[in-house]
Amino acid sequence: MNTIAATPAQLALLAADNCAQIDNALDLMVVLGRSGRIERVNPASLALLGYRPEELLGRHYKTLVHPDQHAEADGLEASLRRVHPEQTDVPLRLRRQDGELVAMSLSARWSAAHRRFFVTGRDITGQLQTREALQKSEAALGGMLESIGDALFAIDSQWRITYANRKAGDFVGADPDTAIGLPLLEVAPDLAYSQALPRYQRAMQTRQPDTFEVFWEPLALWIEVRVYPNADGISVYFHGIGAKREAEQALRKSEQRFRKLFNLAGDSVMIVDGALRIVSVNDRACARFGYRRDDFVGRPICEVNLDIPGSAVRLAGLRAGQAQLLRIDMRGKDGSAFPAEVQISRFDDDGEEFLLAVIRDLSDREQAERQVRESEQRLREVIEMTPGGYLVATLDGALHDANPALCALSGYPREMLLSMRIGDLFVSFPLASLAGGGGPTAVQGMEAVLRHRDGDHIHVLFNGSIKRDANGTPVSLTGLMTDITGRKQAESRLQQLATHDTLTGLPNRALLGERVQAMLDTCAPGDSVAVMFLDLDRFKEVNDSFGHDTGDMLLCEVADRLRHAIRPTDIIARLGGDEFVVAAWCASGQPAAARIAAKLLDALSAPVTVGGQEVIVGASIGISVFPRDAQTREMLFQSADTAMYRAKNSGRNRYRFFEPEMTVATQVRMALEMSLRPALARGQFELHYQPRIALAGMDLVGMEALIRWNHPERGSVPPQQFIAIAEETGLIVEIGRWVLRQACTQTRRLIDELERPVVVSVNVSARQLAQPAFVDEVRAALADAGLAPDCLELELTESALIEDIEHTASMLRELKRLGISLAVDDFGTGFSSLAYLRRFPIDVLKLDRSFVLQHDQDVSTFDFIKAFVDLAHALNMAVVAEGVETIEVLELLRAASCDQAQGYYLARPMPWTELRGILKAGHAG
Repeated sequence: MNTIAATPAQLALLAADNCAQIDNALDLMVVLGRSGRIERVNPASLALLGYRPEELLGRHYKTLVHPDQHAEADGLEASLRRVHPEQTDVPLRLRRQDGELVAMSLSARWSAAHRRFFVTGRDITGQLQTREALQKSEAALGGMLESIGDALFAIDSQWRITYANRKAGDFVGADPDTAIGLPLLEVAPDLAYSQALPRYQRAMQTRQPDTFEVFWEPLALWIEVRVYPNADGISVYFHGIGAKREAEQALRKSEQRFRKLFNLAGDSVMIVDGALRIVSVNDRACARFGYRRDDFVGRPICEVNLDIPGSAVRLAGLRAGQAQLLRIDMRGKDGSAFPAEVQISRFDDDGEEFLLAVIRDLSDREQAERQVRESEQRLREVIEMTPGGYLVATLDGALHDANPALCALSGYPREMLLSMRIGDLFVSFPLASLAGGGGPTAVQGMEAVLRHRDGDHIHVLFNGSIKRDANGTPVSLTGLMTDITGRKQAESRLQQLATHDTLTGLPNRALLGERVQAMLDTCAPGDSVAVMFLDLDRFKEVNDSFGHDTGDMLLCEVADRLRHAIRPTDIIARLGGDEFVVAAWCASGQPAAARIAAKLLDALSAPVTVGGQEVIVGASIGISVFPRDAQTREMLFQSADTAMYRAKNSGRNRYRFFEPEMTVATQVRMALEMSLRPALARGQFELHYQPRIALAGMDLVGMEALIRWNHPERGSVPPQQFIAIAEETGLIVEIGRWVLRQACTQTRRLIDELERPVVVSVNVSARQLAQPAFVDEVRAALADAGLAPDCLELELTESALIEDIEHTASMLRELKRLGISLAVDDFGTGFSSLAYLRRFPIDVLKLDRSFVLQHDQDVSTFDFIKAFVDLAHALNMAVVAEGVETIEVLELLRAASCDQAQGYYLARPMPWTELRGILKAGHAG
């Protein structure tokens, strides 16, 4: 309405319009005197604060402000007076007449000319509640992805990280927030050398999910990885996503007396005359509907999709003074529709009827509600598709939620699970200790045992979070679990293999060393510990006469007799072959040890029926007593071993105590060492080769290089007599270098003549592996011989692997980068275990003959070998069986899917010239 040169009647009408707008506004409008007391307030105070306007007049505004915000109110008042006379969007809590608090967004202006404050306020409690609900939903989704127990990251088709949870960031030492958008290999460069990367690439290309285990070298541990392709890349879980929303709403800043209060309203406000044409609108209405103010005035309200009367009943209610609240879709100038809440009231001005429509745009609210629903739906989808079992339980153990994975894991349908308690589902679960006051808010990697519906026990790895209220009182438990039953069984079996002899079930050398050391550490002054090395006297004759199967039967019978002949506190172990060790407490020293040795000999004096004939093997026993003969475990073993050889040389089937003069044998060893030192320079070594056969096609695919020493006086010296000396003196480094270069050169010549690839396997000692330049030596040997790296395999003993684990792991990674293969020789006879092997990039396990010929009353030889081969294959390792001497053993290995084999049945070790001649003549295999 144009107020220029207006008549008094027009000015009065305008004043009446303004008063009507203020009185019918949904927002609170207040005029404060300079002292802060309320001089005028519109009727919205009743709806918002519970006070009628007349009840507030003369009161100081601070009586309505929450006491905690009085200081803020004082600061606002001072700022309006002295610094910023206009301020908007000021959050303040006001106390209603009934005591409840209302969150208000205030806009205020200080007019120095009128010496008054003009304040408008709108209720933002609903907005805050909507925002808080969305934030809680987002926090729940984020907390879910953080508490699932798995590290999780996602990448797009360009291999850039699109998501990573905190566990994934901690795993590679990176901040997930800064990693988003970066290339995967830039955040985790070690992945370039991991076997996981090709699996990721394959999943990205084939769009097929994948699950596998891989060794992560930087942290030296194995991990289980699950890869799920998605529309634009892959998601990787290895043993969420929260949508953020920021809702801001700005209030109009301009404010000039009553007209400015009208325009400061956050909702669109329209005044409509009796003809249902728009008389006046505020700035918010212009902005929301896209019309200029002049375009609005005189326009029928139906053009903005607002039919205020709607019906005769509604119009009658308006005329009776009843405000109407409508929910309709409004239409802007451009034709776009938006949801709105419209409050309509009626007022008269000099007998003329007007309607006031306050229009609140609900787009943001509906969007927020939609985002909350979508967030909850995404959370449910994540729970339903996660491969781990998911549950939610109350403090008293009642289950409230479960996903399909938990149903599959437990064997119960979801309806039955939700009627159970944690105590019914788990064999044991420390719910009370986890949920106690002051307890943890999360549990990671806790092992528990779940009771399957059919009665089986399922081992699971449990990860969960405990929700607590503001006082720290636990409310609920949310958890995820994965089945680790197979892993537990494999670890138990491998632990048995690592510490016990596979043939007799007795402790092996590793376990013997631990237990004897414990005996020495706890030996009281005046007491003694006797170590007895026992070697069967005629075992080789039995083996040669009746075969290895019969020999193994004899060893098992001997082990059983010795086990029954010792006391429960004594220890018996098998070192390998026909060597056994007994460690016993001997309070009286040698006399007690003599009685025990005599008892052992007596146990072996009874005939043993083998091959249909009775034989008496007898034994030679060497005894060393701690602390009389030695002060350390190693010297105790060495002294007993020396005494055992003296007993054998003295006529066998007897025992001998260690005596100092027995060290004369050391002199013989020294003589052999002196001859060994110049042997390499004098050309006394040569290589023999034992072929290695691929069992699938019975083709020669490789050969093992074996050193032989042609001593000028002693003749052919077996490797077992001089290799240990070479190891101890360090001569093995030069000898091993010569073996490597000679093997590479001769293999290259053989490949050229046969015109097909052949792999040569070379044994490497711990001393060689410890040399810093060893990788360079291997590289140089390959280059000088012109041999391809994939034609060379290095065999390492188990003791070499664990002598310096960190150095060994680093060295083996460098060797793998050359392209060569790595094998573990005589697996299971030494100290290693799966826990060690998982730290090294091993390609081949060489199965010791004792594994092939084991006798276990609970597991057949075939089943055991098959399980062993399958386990090796699952770890991406090939299996080579050693000591194949019969067609029956060969067929058993082929049936068990063993990859390769070597042994006397296939071929004996032979000089290179002989091997070359046989192969060229076409007689290989």
